[in-house]
Order: sequence, then structure tokens, then C-alpha cells
Amino acid sequence: MKVKCLISAILATVLFAGTAGAHQSKTDKSVEFRPNWNLQLQGGAAYTLGESRFGDLVSPAVFLSAGYRFHPAWGFRIGLGGWQGKGGCAASDNLYKFGFVQGNADLLLDFSALTGGFNHRRVCSVFIFAGVGMLGGVDNDEAVALAAKGEPLTYVWDGSKCFAAGRIGLGTDFRAGDRVNLSLEFNSEFLSDHFNSKKAGNLDWQFNLLVGVSVRFGKNHRPSAVYAAEQAAAEVAARAAAGKRAAEQKAEQERIAAEQAAAEASARAEAEKLAAERKAEQERMAAERAALASEHSDNIFFRIGSSVIRHSEKKKLEALTEWMKSNPDYHVDVVGYADRETGSPTLNDRLSVERADNVCRYLVDAGIAVGRISVRHFGDTVQPFAEPEKNRVVICTLE
Repeated sequence: MKVKCLISAILATVLFAGTAGAHQSKTDKSVEFRPNWNLQLQGGAAYTLGESRFGDLVSPAVFLSAGYRFHPAWGFRIGLGGWQGKGGCAASDNLYKFGFVQGNADLLLDFSALTGGFNHRRVCSVFIFAGVGMLGGVDNDEAVALAAKGEPLTYVWDGSKCFAAGRIGLGTDFRAGDRVNLSLEFNSEFLSDHFNSKKAGNLDWQFNLLVGVSVRFGKNHRPSAVYAAEQAAAEVAARAAAGKRAAEQKAEQERIAAEQAAAEASARAEAEKLAAERKAEQERMAAERAALASEHSDNIFFRIGSSVIRHSEKKKLEALTEWMKSNPDYHVDVVGYADRETGSPTLNDRLSVERADNVCRYLVDAGIAVGRISVRHFGDTVQPFAEPEKNRVVICTLE
């Protein structure tokens, strides 16, 4: 009873692991498993366990099966196959062969999908199976003739005979395309002791090593309903969040407007005084900014349509270089411009790039590390000066 309970618990765990959760592909969440049929053709070698040498008991085998995969890890197949079995008499070293046709039904478990989840692009899958079969033996004339000569073939049968069989096996599938798989399979079948006409006191065994190709009717995946629902829910949530942010922004704007109106009402009496003080403060700050900019900046001006650094401007760069060498903790921001009064936007963009790059190259050649220089350009989209000719410039700012 304990063993039965343990086996039941293991099977329940395996089944739950194989069926729980949405069957979305591990490599693409937008697709999920799709149940599918396939047709499989296999051929190879069969070995009927007996007393003779291994090579003497090997015979051909071929199978044609139809399979249905109803779950990423689970499926079944029904098939028709067989060809030939062999037996041998150890004492006389006589061999005999017989034909058979079998039908089988198997339950398959894909270990790769069970442990790693569904992957519609998985290259290699390992599977096991178990099932039952019914074999119809025919053409046993060689064994009948040997029995007539006195060979100890206790269970010899004549004409035709049916045998029930159990089947177990394992194999590997190799993906060759969305609808084509190649396979390598090893299976064993255990049958009545009468199968090979000899009495052994135990089951007869036949082993098959098969290679095959299977063609799937339709793909094994389809668009994922779970993924589509998640995307739709995410879009709804995003729209709701955007609406909420818009409402919050509107409320904030209204609050600020109200506060501004109140502040203007309370400050109207002192407006002129505050304006005068603000103007004085702005003039003072502007003067400080101008002095600071003059101290830490250099403007390298260029001729119209040119990116060549003039001799007069090189003196500025020489001074800048010496200052940076004396102050190694500083970096320089090199920004190129062009005036929009002349040239096209495309030309001006190129000019601003070349001007900034030439200044950067000059500094590097003069011994300033590249890591201390940042380079940008704005073409004619930004005009730092009111006079057009001053906008043909590279502004170097120490930081």
C-alpha cells in the first residue's frame, strides 16, 4: 500500500508539473502552445532476445505512426509496423526467422518541455514513452520445420498467432523546421514467452533502434491569448495612469495659478520697489556672470564658411592649453556653432562639427588628454550672439 501511494504521489507531481501554468513559449511570450497532429515514418533494426549471437538475431523493422501532442510535455501516438523477428537454437546453432505485423499505442512524455517549459524553437528534445501493442505473427515455417526435425521449440506455432505486448522506450527529437522533426528512438517490447516459439520460462523481449522523420500538420504554436490579454491590460493601465497624471497636472496648474494670483494681489503695493531691487540684483549677477565667463571661457571665431583656426585665434587656444596644464582638475566643454544668416542648415551643421573637432584636435595635439574634453555642436539651431559674424564660433568653457 505504501509503494502504491508513493507511485501515485510521484505521478501526480509529474502531471501537475507538466500541466500547470500558461504554455507560452520560453523564447517568445507572444506565442503559446498549439495542439497538433503529426505523421511519423521510422526505420531501423530489431533485435529479438535469444541464445544465439547478437548479430544473428538482428532483423529489419519499419513503423508508420500518427501522433497527437495535446500538451507541450504530453502526447500519444498510434502506429503500425513490424517486419521480421529471429530466433536461434543454441545446441544446433540453427537460426530461423518469422514475420509479424504489429499495432501499438503509446503515451509520450517530453522531458525537455516538462523541465524547461514550452519552447517552439527548441532544437533538441528528449522523450520517453510507454504503451501497449498487439503483434500478429505470420510465416513461421522455418521454426515449424526445425521443430519437426527435433529441435526443442516447445511453443512453436503455425499459420498466424496474436501476441499482446508492453512497450517502453526513449528517444530524441531534432527540430528541422516549423513542421519537420528528425528522431532517434530506442524501444523495447515484452511479449508472451510463445513469441519466438521457444520455452524460456520468462517473457520474450524485442528491442528496436529506429531513426525517423515526422511531419507536423500545422505549426506547434499560435498567438498567445494570455500575452494579448496582458498587453491589453497594460495599455488600459497606461491610459489610466496617463489620465491620472493629466488630472494631477491640471490641478497643480490651477493651484499654482491661484497662488500666483494671491501673491500678485498681496505684492502689488511693493511691485515697484521689488522691481527696482530685482533689476539691481540682475545687473549685479549679470556682471558677475560676465566676469566669470570671461575668466573661464574662450571664444574661437572663424571666417564665414570656414572651419580653419586662424592664427589670431590660436593664441587664445595656446593660453587655454597652458591654463589647463596648470589646472589639471579642470575639463573644457567645446561647443561649435554656425550663423544662420549664411549657408543652409545642412552646411552649417557640418561647419559646426568641423569647427568643434578642429579645436578639440588642437588641444589634444597640444597635450590635453581626450578625457578632459567634451565636444558638442549645434549648427545654426542655437545663436549665442546677436551679431551673425560672432555666431561663427566655438565656445570653450572650463568646468
